[in-house]
Amino acid sequence: MQTPDVVVLVPGLLGFTRFGGFYYFADRLIAVLRGLLEEPLGYPVPVVPVTTLPTDSLRHRQGSLLQNLAGICEKLSGVEHVHLVGHSTGGVDAQLLACTKSFDGHAWDKKANAVRKKIKSVVTISAPHYGTGLADSRLARWGENPLRHPTAIIPEARTLIDLLLLVPRDLAAAAGFEFAAPNDVIKFMWQVARNRDLIEDLKPERMETVRARLSSDPEIALTCFVTGTMPRDDATRPSDPFFRDMYRLTQGSKAASPIVQECDRFLRTLVQEGPDLVIRSGESQMPAISPTLNDGVVNTVRQIVHPGRREEVGGFVVADHGDVLGHYDRQDALIGGKPYNAGLFHSGAAFGDDEFFGLYRRVAQAILKTIPGAHREEEAELDIVSIPPA
Repeated sequence: MQTPDVVVLVPGLLGFTRFGGFYYFADRLIAVLRGLLEEPLGYPVPVVPVTTLPTDSLRHRQGSLLQNLAGICEKLSGVEHVHLVGHSTGGVDAQLLACTKSFDGHAWDKKANAVRKKIKSVVTISAPHYGTGLADSRLARWGENPLRHPTAIIPEARTLIDLLLLVPRDLAAAAGFEFAAPNDVIKFMWQVARNRDLIEDLKPERMETVRARLSSDPEIALTCFVTGTMPRDDATRPSDPFFRDMYRLTQGSKAASPIVQECDRFLRTLVQEGPDLVIRSGESQMPAISPTLNDGVVNTVRQIVHPGRREEVGGFVVADHGDVLGHYDRQDALIGGKPYNAGLFHSGAAFGDDEFFGLYRRVAQAILKTIPGAHREEEAELDIVSIPPA
C-alpha cells in the first residue's frame, strides 16, 4: 500500500494490542478514525496499533516505539507523515518522541531522526504527562515489597478481587467475545509487581522532573484530550466497586506542586470560558476540576503538557480511562435489552456513541490540520455557506 499518511495507535501501561481475547483499542476506534480521515483526504490512511514494552521504563519504551515506527514506514512505502495517537502512558511515549532531546536528555541520533522527521502530529488521550497518583498509591508501594507494607494487603487485595469479579462478568456479556481468564489477570499483576520501572517513572515527582528538563519540538503539533469523572452513588448509574477502588487509589494528595496547580487553574479557566470544550452525555454529571479528579487511572489536570497553550487542549471528556478506547456500555437507543458491548470500569460517566464519535471527530480534526491540502470539516461548512443561490 502506498500512502503519504499513517496513524499509529500507541497503547498505555499494559503495552499490548491484544490480551487474551481483549483488544486494547476497540475495533470501531480504528474504523471510525480511518473513515474520518479518508473522507476529506480521498486516499487510504492506515490506522495501525503497535505493541510496546508493557511494564518497562519510559526510556526503553521510547526505543521500542522508534523501532516499531521505523518498521511501519518500511512496510508502507511512500509514507511522508506519521501521526501518533497515544492513550495513557502511550500518550507519554508519543509526546516524548516529539521532544527536542531523547528521554535521557541526549541529542537524537541519525537513525532516530530519520523516523522523527516524519512525525507531524501527536494526540494524547488520558496521558499522565505529570505522572499519576496511582503510582504513589498504597497498591504501588505494596508491589515494591509486600512485607514492608503489610497494612495495604487487605484493602488492596479487595481491589484485586473486585477486578477478578469484574472481568469475566463484563466481557462475557458480549456475545462471542473471548475474555482474559482470572489467571491472566493474576499473571499480569505479578508482572507489574516484578517489573516496576514504568511505575517508578510515572510517579508524579519523577514525571515533573522529566517535564522540567525536556522541551517539545515546535515542528510537531501536540493535542491533549483530558478525561475525568466522579464516582456516582445514585440508583440510575452507580459506579461499580472496582472503579471506586481505582478512583480512590488515583486521587493522591490535595496538595499539588506549583506546575500541577498551574495546570489545574488553566483547565478550570478553559472549561469556564469555553463550555464547548467539554464532551459529555446529558446523563452524566459534570465533575469539579481539582488535582484529585481522575478517570480511575490518571489525574485529570496531569493530562496536559503546557498550561497556557489553549491550542494544545483538544477537549475535556467526562469519561473513565477505558471509555475513550471504545470500551463502554454500548446500547442502541432504539433497541432494548442489555448492552451489547461491556465497558471496563462502569464508572457511571454515561459515555456513549455520541460522545465517542464526538471525541474522535476532534482527534481527526487535530490530525487533518497538519496535513497539507486537507479539506477539513470546518472548511467544508464554509464552502457550503458561500455557495450562491441558483
